[in-house]
Amino acid sequence: MAESAFEKLVEHARSEHVVVVGAGIAGLVAALECAKVGLQVTLVEASERLGGAIARAEVAGIAVDLGATGWATRNGAVDALVAELGLGDEVVEPANADVWVAVSGGVQPYPEQTVAGIPANPWDPMVRRVIGWAGTWRAYLDRLRPPLTIGKERNLGTLVRRRMGGQILGRLVAPLMRGRYGLVPDAVDVGLIAPGLSSALTRTGSLAAAAGELLAVADDESGVPPIHGLVGGPTRLVDALIARLGDYGASVITGARVSQLTSSGGSWTVTLDTVDETQTLAADAVIVATEAADATRLVPFSVPELLTRELVQDVVTLVASAPAPEEQHTTVFTLNPATEPVVASDETARWTGTVTGVRVARLTYGDLETAPPTAALSDDDVFVKAAREAEALLGLPADAVVEARRDRWVQPPAAVMRGRDEAAQTLRERVGKVRGLGLVGAWVSGPGLARVVAHAREEAERLRVNLLWGTHADGVTLGEDHPLDKREETP
Repeated sequence: MAESAFEKLVEHARSEHVVVVGAGIAGLVAALECAKVGLQVTLVEASERLGGAIARAEVAGIAVDLGATGWATRNGAVDALVAELGLGDEVVEPANADVWVAVSGGVQPYPEQTVAGIPANPWDPMVRRVIGWAGTWRAYLDRLRPPLTIGKERNLGTLVRRRMGGQILGRLVAPLMRGRYGLVPDAVDVGLIAPGLSSALTRTGSLAAAAGELLAVADDESGVPPIHGLVGGPTRLVDALIARLGDYGASVITGARVSQLTSSGGSWTVTLDTVDETQTLAADAVIVATEAADATRLVPFSVPELLTRELVQDVVTLVASAPAPEEQHTTVFTLNPATEPVVASDETARWTGTVTGVRVARLTYGDLETAPPTAALSDDDVFVKAAREAEALLGLPADAVVEARRDRWVQPPAAVMRGRDEAAQTLRERVGKVRGLGLVGAWVSGPGLARVVAHAREEAERLRVNLLWGTHADGVTLGEDHPLDKREETP
């Protein structure tokens, strides 16, 4: 590119102002993507804390992660961001990734050869110990059933119930779906949770054989994406993002709630309410990175109702003065969300793999269909309940707990929910029709750092290309006054 055109591009970039509303991880990433190409960026956050679902606190003098503890590596988005921020050498993998399920006979190892909880071999002793002989025989009958639902059923619960029976569904599939995604199987889309399963079922004629076929070609036989974390926890990612935004000259405003967005003549006015005053910001583009409730209030179109559903969970963190047990249960899924945690995890075993005499456990209560059984309990009662259940599920002595903490998280349902893809596509089309508007966040992309980061980068790229090069969603480009319109100056 000729020097004159380059200078015009730099000047043009510096003249464009992007306001990002919301400073969770999606907002921080979107702001960085805009700031690093020279755009003016103002980040506005209603609270005094940045980072959203990534948070840390001290419990009994131990720094513990309260929200996200790591990220799935499959799409590479977070690993690329971590490397860009200079933290690549501090990425860690879980020391232990064993998974268990609590059944009436005690805590049993979760079978390894499964796809979305569907076993490739119902006769596997690990499977039989969880579902019993009757469940094994019922699952085996799938091979003898006519192919009534082959390749057509999108409801995971219905598919498994009809093909393999209630024991596979209730003791393997349901605990995994609730514990990992906060969804009951009937809310899970077969094509999203296990891509290729339907076509494999058509080819093989049975659900077990279809699972086996997918496992044979999978990089990870468990079907679970590898997980990464950071030394010191994911809050270091937030700190690095904030520091990099400072390097690029981005402005950060906290304690300011955006009450209104107004578009006129291709520009935006952002109205901010603080404790002391109301002020406005002029912007060439706005990226809304808030939770669904605030976003639906701000954007100039309706949002599909399914995307606004909320998963409410109580997360109880326990710190105990105790050595690791002889048999560690790193992650345990349970059967009854009405009374038990949907998942319990030994975070010390999961991330350090060393015995320090101090153990950190985390118990999560509630799924999309079931309110947390801890919701109406006092903190003291919750802590007693959690300590008792941590002892039963993780082998953490209840009388060794020295301090506990409860946090309530409200988040969108997982991206594998039935109907979500269609709703998200509808939303993308509506966003694309509004010039200078971007929409990011877990409720848009689906929760999980990998999804949130990847989508935030993509959406920010779409907007910054529009601002810098004049290409908009309707295909219109800027006229002759655009700094790069002189085609002869570009190679």
